[in-house]
Amino acid sequence: MNTKKPLEGYKVIDFSAVFAGPLCSRYLLDCGAEVIKVETPGVGDLIRGVDGTSRVFGHFNAGKRSIAVNLKSTAGQILVKRLISDADIVIENFRPGIMAKFGLDYESLKKENPKLVYCSISGFGQSGLYVNRAAFAPIVHAASGFDSVQARAQSDENLRPPSWDIMVADILTGTYAFSAIQTALLGLERHGVGEYIDVSMMESMMSLIPAHIQGAQMEEPAVIGRFHPVKVKDGFVMVCAVSDKNLESLSKALNRPDLLTDPRFVRGPRTANYKELAMEVEHWSKALTAAECEEALNLAGVPCSIYQQVEDLFAHPQVLERNSFTSVSDDQLGEFLIQNMPAKFSHSDNTPSSWVAKLGEHTDEVLTEDLKLSAAEIDELRDGGVIA
Repeated sequence: MNTKKPLEGYKVIDFSAVFAGPLCSRYLLDCGAEVIKVETPGVGDLIRGVDGTSRVFGHFNAGKRSIAVNLKSTAGQILVKRLISDADIVIENFRPGIMAKFGLDYESLKKENPKLVYCSISGFGQSGLYVNRAAFAPIVHAASGFDSVQARAQSDENLRPPSWDIMVADILTGTYAFSAIQTALLGLERHGVGEYIDVSMMESMMSLIPAHIQGAQMEEPAVIGRFHPVKVKDGFVMVCAVSDKNLESLSKALNRPDLLTDPRFVRGPRTANYKELAMEVEHWSKALTAAECEEALNLAGVPCSIYQQVEDLFAHPQVLERNSFTSVSDDQLGEFLIQNMPAKFSHSDNTPSSWVAKLGEHTDEVLTEDLKLSAAEIDELRDGGVIA
């Protein structure tokens, strides 16, 4: 594999915080772009936490240079405008309208940099009745219909909507933003024009429920199959007998030829009867461990998986074979692993960086190298509270 990275030479000014924007910019960096993360002096990105850094922060921000600039000050706005003047990409996830107050919105910046690709990430987008609403991932999970779909999938129709440990909306939106920026860069290369990109978390989450969106428009919607965990001796496994071939393989593994002619499980009705099919599998699987069941069904050609624990992923043979993690070393956090991009390239490198910046660690370096400021000028800005 060539060690050259596909986005080498691109410069990103990243104003985003928490998860969605930082994931997008970290993927850009992994692919070779230079990322300068602009943070608030004394505070920084929320996920730095009270100690100034955290492993979660490192996961989303490894390799980014950090500068601490007071964007509420005119001098701070002038500094970052100068940085953006030769940048290729800007990413921000402030509430709509905030960047315009700073004079850092796309319309203001494109005058000096018409080839700029500018990506705004927000809960509900840059227009509409909800434009000024604050949003975190759980808010968008609820607002998008996603949580309602999940609640209806439970056997108890009166179940409280699900609680969330996983910020699906952030990860998904960050991935869409990364994809949209690549599309805009290609458009720039072909047409010579920059782009403003408006990515909303709500619409990102809506993209996860296409079958339900279509069903909601029909008087008699098609039944949407709900897959059910299958009981084994030591817990549960997930079995998905979707196709006729899957069902044929399952019937052979269980020595149950009757499953092939059972009217509940033929093509069509099978979708509405996945739970009943799972109960039939349990007559066989309850005598097996999860590992035994997973091995037997996969050998038979039936999709099956145990419910993997996160702590077991680091030694998982598939994960190890795929080289899915990179080690990060930090004098405050110690050594820890961050996940590589899910995509791998055959002829170029997209391995993450192995270090994490302290808040404002690169302020002087960036102002010296990129803006050619003198030490005296930098000291004056620091004394005036413009930088840290």
